[in-house]
Amino acid sequence: MHTITRVFAIAAITSTALTGCQSHQAKVDALQKEYDQLSQQFGKDCSADYLKVPPVLSPKCEDENKKMKDVWERLQSERSKQ
Repeated sequence: MHTITRVFAIAAITSTALTGCQSHQAKVDALQKEYDQLSQQFGKDCSADYLKVPPVLSPKCEDENKKMKDVWERLQSERSKQ
């Protein structure tokens, strides 16, 4: 009887842990995808700003850069939780 109880307890704990890991990995994957999209868009919209001497970002590019950095920080924070 105690063996069956232990098996169910271990199964429940393992199941909960795996679900948590998958949820964590899903967050990391979603943040990585968002960062990749923002980075790609920033590269398309703002690459010409970096060719100027001195490099000066337009307000639109500054906003995109800020969003990209915010997502990067959230991604790094989520990765460090592993």
